Amino acid sequence: MSKNIFELNLNNARKDSDYAINSKLGHSSPIVEIFSALATGKDVTKYGKRVDTTMDRIKELCAKAHNGDFAAKAEFNSIVRYALEPHLQTQIQLFNFMGTFKEIGYDEQAMVKTYKHESIRSNFQGSQGDVGFGTTVWDEYPIVTKTISSGYAVNYREIASGNLDKVSEGMQQVQVNMMNKAMLYVIYTLYNGIKNAHGVKYFAENSGIIKASVDDIVKKVRRFGRPSLTGDYSVVSQLNSFSGFKADPTDAKNTFLSEAIMNEIRQTGLLSTYNGSPIVETPNQYNLTKMNAAGDNFDTYLPEGLLFVIPQATIAPLQIFKRGGLTSMSGNDVITGTEITRFDMEIGADLARGREYEIGLISDTNFEVEQVG
Repeated sequence: MSKNIFELNLNNARKDSDYAINSKLGHSSPIVEIFSALATGKDVTKYGKRVDTTMDRIKELCAKAHNGDFAAKAEFNSIVRYALEPHLQTQIQLFNFMGTFKEIGYDEQAMVKTYKHESIRSNFQGSQGDVGFGTTVWDEYPIVTKTISSGYAVNYREIASGNLDKVSEGMQQVQVNMMNKAMLYVIYTLYNGIKNAHGVKYFAENSGIIKASVDDIVKKVRRFGRPSLTGDYSVVSQLNSFSGFKADPTDAKNTFLSEAIMNEIRQTGLLSTYNGSPIVETPNQYNLTKMNAAGDNFDTYLPEGLLFVIPQATIAPLQIFKRGGLTSMSGNDVITGTEITRFDMEIGADLARGREYEIGLISDTNFEVEQVG
């Protein structure tokens, strides 16, 4: 199976940048700061009378937008975009845990940096010659970025009346949805890069997370740096049974947990470390718009059956790029015809060629891995 995570299709899409908007608007503009506080339910008493001025301007813009003024729509969308972007920016920095995350401008090309070792087999000193020294050669190659989009239905008439509840919900929806889509894209890039790698790779597929596979891959990956074990709760929770001790040496079948470990599991549901490797649960929310294959529960945004073993190295093999900032546009949803404000973000990711072995992966075959396209 495959899923399309990127596009939110609109009819008659109008880019806000194509319309004349307030050139003084920016992330630090007072109207953006106050609108953000209002939309997120923060205390606005410190702003005094500027709150009323801000709301008057928001109402004016949305009244015009309701009557079909494209410039007013573009200006209001820009206020929302500037208010939304810092929150998304904070979340997207989490990619630094999985690899090397870099922000580049729209005028820059995403370039993955990699290296290879030459003369791996050094020779002994010859009678009339020198040895072959191992050397490291660095290289860069370009990758294509993907446009990830999310949006929400806009009722300009409601906002013009002073009700910001729906736009607040919409901003939260965009933030969560876009971050989940970006994370899904990065995880599948990592999964496909490791599974399809040629030569040395540390990859295992089993029914369940098997202790022998975890121990073997952790031992191999650890030479690149202290690894972390990360994945959905479905896989990291299976590590709980691995850290036991034999309370009864006469009974080889019974493994019991120490009180300290039992307290860890009681408090968080997980071990904090396994054999010196931190265990990190990847947040994986329900997609309330889609059911699972069995039809008895909601589907999750991210795959449940992948356990990654990621070393905390200086130059990580997984390299992730965010190109430019958020952009916005308006249009009508292709399916429902509802008026939508859509936000786009360009993301690129790649597992550096020839370095796939630096990250380990264990796939639990009890969970389906869909392909992203």
